Amino acid sequence: MKTISIFLLFISSAYSIYSQNLSANQVREITEKIPILISDRYVFLEKGSEISKQFQINLSPNKYVKYTNPDSLAQVLTKDIREISNDGHLYVSVKKNLSSTEEPLEWEEIERKDEIEKNFGFTKIQILEGNIGYVKIVEFMHPKRSFPTAVAAMKMVEETKALIIDLRNNSGGYPGIMEYILNHYFEGPPEHLHTTYFADEKSTDKTYTSDLIHGKLMINKPLYVLINSKTGSAAEYFAYTLQAFDKAIIVGENSAGAAHMNDFFDLPHDFKISISVAAPINAKTNKNWELTGVIPDYKTESNRALEKTLDLLK
Repeated sequence: MKTISIFLLFISSAYSIYSQNLSANQVREITEKIPILISDRYVFLEKGSEISKQFQINLSPNKYVKYTNPDSLAQVLTKDIREISNDGHLYVSVKKNLSSTEEPLEWEEIERKDEIEKNFGFTKIQILEGNIGYVKIVEFMHPKRSFPTAVAAMKMVEETKALIIDLRNNSGGYPGIMEYILNHYFEGPPEHLHTTYFADEKSTDKTYTSDLIHGKLMINKPLYVLINSKTGSAAEYFAYTLQAFDKAIIVGENSAGAAHMNDFFDLPHDFKISISVAAPINAKTNKNWELTGVIPDYKTESNRALEKTLDLLK
């Protein structure tokens, strides 16, 4: 489940386009393409068609032509599309202006810099009192570059009595490291975890466990995963999967509810729209966490989740 939204963050903040407002005709050209793309590209074709029809109702009275400022137009389009769809992955964005002294950076350069600053996502690894392992992961970063750090982190806590993985404020990332950690809690032949359905409703992709670990299995080690309302995407996948397969106890707040996978499509005049193009369905529950979020086994305020978990371990 690749979190393509990382790319948009970099792209949308990196390039210069508008120094003036849009004309009414430009606004129409932008908005008229939106329902076509949603109808063609949304993961569930029937729902995409319904979203498209509802959005076209908004277009009929020329509702958007007064929003000539690019940022204002993107904001109101996002608000309306999300109200119609109840899908947080549907949104419109516009590229930002740079000052005359700034140089645009490629998203890969920004990503690599971020990985170094965040220790490839593993910002804290501790052995707490009572031989309890604690691993804080702020993002699941590029698997090829992050893999040695992930191996070292899991090796450090493999002799602990129990493990706490803290995914609070982890908005997701790439799947590879998340899947590597999952492998520590499954043994035997590959086990089917999820089936991902794509927009054409004809192709699917099944995800299985593997025996790829460098260290010991942790199948008999109690595992607690901390989440909050800002835990999203691949981090939710991790927590939801472990909970569904009875491998972990989840503590904290309901997560963000961002199960769908998105991609980005060009709109006229350098606008872009994010659309849900795929959806993972868990092999055990036959559903996912879209909108509902991952529901903790023990609900508590985000800032008390670690304290609550340590109490449970006692």
